[in-house]
Amino acid sequence: MSQTNPFAEVFENWTKGFSQFTGTVPGFNVDGLMKAGQANIAAFTEANRVALEGFQAVAKRQQEMAVEAFSELQETAKTIGAGKGADVFAKPVELARGSFEKSVANMKELAELAGKSQTEAWGIIGRRFQESISEVQASAKK
Repeated sequence: MSQTNPFAEVFENWTKGFSQFTGTVPGFNVDGLMKAGQANIAAFTEANRVALEGFQAVAKRQQEMAVEAFSELQETAKTIGAGKGADVFAKPVELARGSFEKSVANMKELAELAGKSQTEAWGIIGRRFQESISEVQASAKK
């Protein structure tokens, strides 16, 4: 999925506008500042994309789980209605236990899906933060 950064043109215009100040303020690197700003926006854009995709994956899986649960409920109703004798009482307990176990497994799966996308998104931000620190250290040495 190829996307362009919607802020690229804005930063390019700012860079052109601030270029007149390049060299007039000692120790102030306008180009470096603009590149850092572009990299920050790109990192946040990517992190938001990853988070959105994660949210969509969780929502899709929740929908699938709801469809499965409804189908199972229909099957349960048929099974209970067809039971006889002691089976009429034992079957619902067995089905309730299975339903509870499946619900716990589904909750765990959803939590893992959400956690994965959040970890990936924060990883993008963390890497950009480390890059920013390196950039500041490099510019301080100049």
